Amino acid sequence: MCDAPQDATCYGALGGPVYLQLMNTSGHQLILRYNNTAVFKFRNSMSVFNNEFNTPSVLQRWQFVPDNGTMIINPAERRDAGTYGVEIHKDGTSVGQHTVQLTIEAPVSDVDMLINCSANGERSVRCSSNGESPQYSWSLDGRPLGEADADLSSDNQTLLLRGDVTGQLTCSVRNHVSSTHTTRLMEFCSGASTTVSVTPANHTLPSAHTERPVSVIYVSSFLLFILVCLCVAACF
Repeated sequence: MCDAPQDATCYGALGGPVYLQLMNTSGHQLILRYNNTAVFKFRNSMSVFNNEFNTPSVLQRWQFVPDNGTMIINPAERRDAGTYGVEIHKDGTSVGQHTVQLTIEAPVSDVDMLINCSANGERSVRCSSNGESPQYSWSLDGRPLGEADADLSSDNQTLLLRGDVTGQLTCSVRNHVSSTHTTRLMEFCSGASTTVSVTPANHTLPSAHTERPVSVIYVSSFLLFILVCLCVAACF
């Protein structure tokens, strides 16, 4: 719930419920405006919506609860974002007014960790996600990642791990309405360039590896066969 009985900035998740506590006293009348257009008036225990807001698409999603002065919007849509003006009256006299700025954000989701292991042993890791205004942070074995562990990009989205750093690496993503994370066990590079993508369906994946080419396996088997034949011939 966003506590907004006075000037406030609030955030709501796209598609989720938004709770705006517009006043914390009972026995008062309330007028709500959206971008300077009257939305509804509450008086005599009734909410009366005005003009363009008196439609099924609004009435089915908007509800004012007079017991605690809370406006509920469910589900929240993009068009609900904006500036709300609140006027509170008592016995026909204005006793207060304030402004609520509401922003609707898409929650962060589908965190992906992309690991690149170069031939010289360096490991670069990039974290990405869906959602709006994501903020990234990292931890190693449950503690915040420090300068001794890695070099971070200015947006905290990409890092370069130092050569001797191993352990459970976690990328956490959050915005104003949600948070999530993914984790991977970081080990030393195998000496060959590899790229691994860690999806949220499996938050912890085994270390990256490079498969031996099939042709190498065939050649190794042939040489072993020749060696066995030479040993058998020497015995006779």
